[in-house]
Amino acid sequence: MDKFKAGNVDIRVDTDERAMGKTAALWVAERVRDAAKRNRKPVLWLMAAPSGFSFYEQFVALVREDRELSLALAGAPLYQFDDYPIARHSGRFPVTFRHLLETRFVKPLQETAGCALQWHPLELTGAEDADDAVIRSYEEQLAAILEDSTFSVIEVKGIGMDGHWGFHGSETPLEHPAGMMRVEMNAENQIQQVKDWPQYFSTPADVPPYAVTCNVALFLKADAIADVVPQESKQFSVLAAYGTKAVTASVPSSALKAHHNAAAFLTQEAARALIEFRRGREHLPDYVLSSQSVARLSRLWESGDGDSAQSVENMKRVLAELGMIYS
Repeated sequence: MDKFKAGNVDIRVDTDERAMGKTAALWVAERVRDAAKRNRKPVLWLMAAPSGFSFYEQFVALVREDRELSLALAGAPLYQFDDYPIARHSGRFPVTFRHLLETRFVKPLQETAGCALQWHPLELTGAEDADDAVIRSYEEQLAAILEDSTFSVIEVKGIGMDGHWGFHGSETPLEHPAGMMRVEMNAENQIQQVKDWPQYFSTPADVPPYAVTCNVALFLKADAIADVVPQESKQFSVLAAYGTKAVTASVPSSALKAHHNAAAFLTQEAARALIEFRRGREHLPDYVLSSQSVARLSRLWESGDGDSAQSVENMKRVLAELGMIYS
């Protein structure tokens, strides 16, 4: 395993997704136990995405085999990051992050590991007036727990292909007041959703036009944060988030480098560009990516409809802003 730091973040690079998931699960489990030892109630605040699948599986396995961990976690509140405005009774409910977390994490913990949680889904309906009240209530619940010293909030995030955190993207300033918001799904988000969920989204046009998300200022209030990124398709965002000391609104996940208790768990595939760049900078302080590397990263944006030109231009703009390529 490669280990190094980016800002305050401990970076750990495993050979494959399963090993990465176990390393991340052990890190989170340690913080659950620590919270219990300090008489604080652990809270799990989780992304819902393919990035987390291996973590979910490995964490459930740990809880099933570890009685102490199971007892420490029993009854813990569990919250989500974001979701689409789709009602539970809708035929499209399987695309929601509520459904993903319930089927991939909550039910396995309860049924396989025998550990009951207080699951708090973000029950959006698609009716704007009703959802306004849902959003306000969820924001208030999260804010109260994050400010309450009797809880210890352990967050598990991923990185979007363009560096977003939840659905807080580059269009929203990092200094935006802590809370929740509606965001339009930009081209990069649409491409990522098609790659992640081809069984539900055949083209970017099939992706819901907007989502509801917590923002970075709220995310950073967690007591501990694990970043879990296994996919080769996330090479650019991993590089942009952790390749330099910069924290920039162009890459919202770069803000994690300022957190006091954070770690990133990557596979070799996801970290390929990051490791290449950091090794280059070890020998040349002004090292920039080769044209071959930029071409490889550009191909990550290719989607079924072939319309990736704007996403590639946005990527190159960010790389130039960070001094990773010549502007």
